Amino acid sequence: MKRVALLLLLVLVGLGIAGERWLRAIPVARSFVLPPPTAWAPQGPRRAAASRPAALPDPAAFHAMHVDSMNGDEVWSAVGPAFAYDWIAEPEMYVAEGPSFDATGNLYFSPISPREDVSLVALDARTGKRRWTVPGAGMGCGAPLVLNDPDHPGEQAIFHSTYTTAMALRPDGSTLWSVPTGLTLPPRDPNAPDQTHVWGMNYHPQTDSVFGVTMDGWVYAHERRTGAPILAQPFRLPGAPAVIQARPPAWARRLADAETDQAFGAQPGGDGLFTRIYDVIFGSGVRVANFYAIDANSGRLYVAATAADEQDGSADGVSHNGALYRLEIVGAAPGDFDLRVTATYTFAGGTGSTPTVSADGKKVVVADDNGNVITLDAELSELWRVNVGSQVAASIAVAADNDEMFAVTRYDIVKLVDRGSSGEIVWRAQLDAYPDFNNFNALTATIAANGIVVSVAGGRLVAGEQLMSKFGMGLLDRETGALRWFAEGREESIAVSATGPDGAIYTAGSPVRRAIARALFGDALPPLVGGIHRYRPTRPDLLLRDAACAAASRAKRLLQTDAAHAGSRRDDALQIGVLVRQAQGTLAAADVPAQFAAILAATRINLDRGAHGEVAVGLARLCGELRSRSNRP
Repeated sequence: MKRVALLLLLVLVGLGIAGERWLRAIPVARSFVLPPPTAWAPQGPRRAAASRPAALPDPAAFHAMHVDSMNGDEVWSAVGPAFAYDWIAEPEMYVAEGPSFDATGNLYFSPISPREDVSLVALDARTGKRRWTVPGAGMGCGAPLVLNDPDHPGEQAIFHSTYTTAMALRPDGSTLWSVPTGLTLPPRDPNAPDQTHVWGMNYHPQTDSVFGVTMDGWVYAHERRTGAPILAQPFRLPGAPAVIQARPPAWARRLADAETDQAFGAQPGGDGLFTRIYDVIFGSGVRVANFYAIDANSGRLYVAATAADEQDGSADGVSHNGALYRLEIVGAAPGDFDLRVTATYTFAGGTGSTPTVSADGKKVVVADDNGNVITLDAELSELWRVNVGSQVAASIAVAADNDEMFAVTRYDIVKLVDRGSSGEIVWRAQLDAYPDFNNFNALTATIAANGIVVSVAGGRLVAGEQLMSKFGMGLLDRETGALRWFAEGREESIAVSATGPDGAIYTAGSPVRRAIARALFGDALPPLVGGIHRYRPTRPDLLLRDAACAAASRAKRLLQTDAAHAGSRRDDALQIGVLVRQAQGTLAAADVPAQFAAILAATRINLDRGAHGEVAVGLARLCGELRSRSNRP
């Protein structure tokens, strides 16, 4: 923010009574017609890893903070092309990360500094009912990691960690293992914010282990099966704490802190929750302010953090710049491994983005504080950069198809195409959910099989600053950037645009921008809430259509891809399986002829026996029939 004080000045003096009414008006979302199928289709072989580790689930839903270990923010399933706000669960908990899903659709999240003594909560994805919790209140512990158990096919485990304890749990809440991380809680300074947040766990296939990275720059790792440490000792990243960035004025922070503390409880460490979250978003005073990537192809870790203290030219105990570190495991055996920084890429002013690795491991995509989307090779040599006009937030979604990627800023959602040695902006999304108001991007973008899942906020742009009062979730057409559908929700999120295997959308309630709006406008806006929010598909027949047509487009491409692209063929077949199973799950509610169920059943049989030509014919027929039905009045 430049200065929230300017807003109050405009309200009380410059705008006058009419201007104040204009500023305080509450946006109303427009109505949308039921969306037709998208014209977008995959072209050419997809980017794919050489192999798929057995422990990594197919990305039918979010199994980690950004779907998978490489942070692609891409799910293979479709989302309901028409949806509505459904329910809120655990509204008293502030949730800045997650949720993650298991194969049956149940979800898991970790709240930040809850009043209740919990560090992990499990919910039923359909009802939102609490299933079980794990104790250990603190700063929050990142999005849980869900992995397959290759030793017990069909079973999964949930991996979670506090600063001092890493654990593996069964979906019923029972413990597989719980071990020390090797870290000791630092002495608590009552006047300083806690920095023992863990950025969730991630999977390292080469050692069959799970990693954790902390806000204060520690890295640790444990065997997936047993929890035994694989490093001789935790590794400390070389960066220094970041310099404190510009904050809103003290009076504005006091007002917003009062709102968040009233909703979620007073915070230890002097500052309120709004100030603590605001500082982390902009990396103020911390070493690591976001999630990290592990390349499933090479086993390399990519962590965006602060640069070494002296890198900015002044050894003063703080870092003014950011760095992307490539870490690799060295050593002879688990338990004696160490981590080594093998490449570093520095940023003037730092980075607010999580690094994303392409599916084939050949490229790493990040953003700096100056609005540049930067694509690097695996050695962290820059290939190209494109400025999108303002600072990129969170991670950049990097698609396996068509060399596409999607960046989000405070204002826009931008589609880019990687041309190899250069990048090109293709479109800026048409965010028009709230007529007669300013519309802003409000969250990360998620690539789904039938579009781009986004969040849109409505409000006013005053002196270059956003004053947001309403939020909801939308689905963009991937070809054009037009908003296909939008449904208003109850609260904003700073987490991810998460999707479940059933085509529903889930967000984590974590108000920041609305805390300021609520502080200024009071009861004109509803009180702040947290928790998990679900948007349910309202037209199962259209979800069936979109899943079937997305599968048909992949089946067509599969037939056109030669054997030299084995990874692409493998992933196309796997994604078709995900979409066909999803389509079968909609049949009971979709009210369609019995012959459609027969086509899907035959498709699964043909897919299992590798009869890809028959798969393509059956899915093309089904897609055509469903398109025709959806066009009827």
